Amino acid sequence: MQPKTKPLARVRRLRPPETLLLAVDIGGTKVEAGLVSLDGRIIFSERAPMMAAGSASQGLRAVRETIEKVIRHPRAIKIRAIGISVPGWVDGNSGKVLKAANLPCWHNYPLATKLQYIFGLPIRIENDANAAALAEARWGAGRRYHNFFYVSLGTGIGTGIVQRVHTNEHIVSSEGGHMTINFQGPLCPCGKRGCIEMYASGKALARRAKSLVGKSGVRKSLLAKLAKQNSGMNAELIGRAAASGDALSIQILEEACDHLAVWLGNIIDLLEPEAIIIGGGLGRLISSYSSRIRQRLKASAINPRRGDVVIATAHFGSQSALLGAAALWLKK
Repeated sequence: MQPKTKPLARVRRLRPPETLLLAVDIGGTKVEAGLVSLDGRIIFSERAPMMAAGSASQGLRAVRETIEKVIRHPRAIKIRAIGISVPGWVDGNSGKVLKAANLPCWHNYPLATKLQYIFGLPIRIENDANAAALAEARWGAGRRYHNFFYVSLGTGIGTGIVQRVHTNEHIVSSEGGHMTINFQGPLCPCGKRGCIEMYASGKALARRAKSLVGKSGVRKSLLAKLAKQNSGMNAELIGRAAASGDALSIQILEEACDHLAVWLGNIIDLLEPEAIIIGGGLGRLISSYSSRIRQRLKASAINPRRGDVVIATAHFGSQSALLGAAALWLKK
């Protein structure tokens, strides 16, 4: 009789240790930090107000405290690096915020060095619109295009230009939000006049709304009522009122889109991108008026291929820059 053999022990496959990235998106009004996986999933995130108009140390404290909320998460022990997106001009090599109209608290500020000292992790820093464009190129609405122009509509207006060569995404830094469309226009915090940011950003929409709601004949508009109930005016209220058919809010948004069409017409004539991807906190709201923008482009762009340029909504919306901050560590 053959001796009984013991069944073979089942081999347990060991999973490689999980790696997570801590992403931080710093804006003119808020800070968002989150845990992001290597395949572009936001596992957990926290938001807090940004002290943009305070001192440099107050701005740093707002960022630090937001990060600290995230690293209390049980999976935060898997964090291997930190990526940061910031509006304005940055020096990725030195990790400095050089200048940002919507972050007056920092000027030539060594943000990466400060945070690396606090948290002891390697840090990369990039302009927020460039980071958002990278996220959309890698995981989102830009995956199918070889080149596209990314627009981030929020407190201000940021831009990024993506050119894909083989499987590598090449991001060209740009501050398209500070292109002048009216040299006699209002003075922008950047020091120029008539920047598109003064006509179509969140701040610009709120400023335009405030100038109109006080006029006779519109004080009973839904927008005026919402502003009174919320003790202030912002782009979110304008969007809510417009969705309910408020004529004043629709007028404000249509005016912004007409200005955007003039600006984007110049972009198309200059760059001839395959697509224009609109993201940021106002991205979906403005994209709902894309048919109006496209109609106005017939007069504002002379490129015969202007009709072929796709106008798309960013896949990740207001979190594109957050995911892009993580993607800084995945660039080839």
